[in-house]
Amino acid sequence: MKFATTLFFGLVASASAALGPAQKRLLKKARKLEDNNQNQEEDEFAFLMNYNLKMIQCKAEEAIRNPEDGEYEYGAAIFRLCPEGCDDDLTYGCKSGHGDYVVGLQTFVQAYFEDQRDNMYYDDNFKVDEYAECREYEQENDDGGNNNNAAYFIGPACTEDGSDVKLEIFYDEACSQVPEDVTFEDISNGWSLPYGEGGLVSNKCQPCSEYNGDDGAYELKEMCQELYENAGKCETEMESFHYYGKQEGSCEYIASLMPASKSGGGAKAFGWVVFILVVVGAFSAYAMWWKKKKSGQASDGLMA
Repeated sequence: MKFATTLFFGLVASASAALGPAQKRLLKKARKLEDNNQNQEEDEFAFLMNYNLKMIQCKAEEAIRNPEDGEYEYGAAIFRLCPEGCDDDLTYGCKSGHGDYVVGLQTFVQAYFEDQRDNMYYDDNFKVDEYAECREYEQENDDGGNNNNAAYFIGPACTEDGSDVKLEIFYDEACSQVPEDVTFEDISNGWSLPYGEGGLVSNKCQPCSEYNGDDGAYELKEMCQELYENAGKCETEMESFHYYGKQEGSCEYIASLMPASKSGGGAKAFGWVVFILVVVGAFSAYAMWWKKKKSGQASDGLMA
């Protein structure tokens, strides 16, 4: 819709020289309406500029429906919006004031690649950005030895522990089924698959605002807005949020996808509780034994 509107105004503008005064006034109002709509959209999501985005988990077994096209994506990315003070070294990035979100893995990778396009360097022999979404791989060898030249696809996938995103080879166009008897080396004349072990996207905190040198102001990153609009949301902890209010419809689902804490704090606390109970119990038993012993000594003294 935005593209169509922009195209319309561009065509009208190109013909403006042939318009009379009344038509030019109408064109001016139309441009003002477009500017107002754009400003309203920017204001609607301006609160996101207070946050940093951090990917915290990749789930391979989930199927997420893309709200834009209605298609299902295999694999889910869970990310968190952290307020100021997002910590790269924390799995979750932050512990309070945050929102948690889930989107399809391909949606997440595409938005990330678009945001980082100017900072990425690719091998001329392998266009990594082409596989931000599931796409058929053009095989290098034509000798017919690779399963009768069967079609194979490459797309984003989760690492085994779910902490990172990698590229993987698949034999279906939805990138959901990994072949067991064929590797990327088999269909690429021995080349290794770039990012085959992980590192396809960053796990560091990504600010949702960026400085625009043209107008000297900070603006919202498209990545953050796009992912926010397409994500399931859990915003219970957020202090700054959309004017519609906090969105909490996906809280239960997101909680089920969250990585388990590696701190072991709960187990340690339980251990201390058990230790204390054992000590208290032993002390109580000792006190009772000592009391009985003293009582017996007193009785013996009286009898003597």
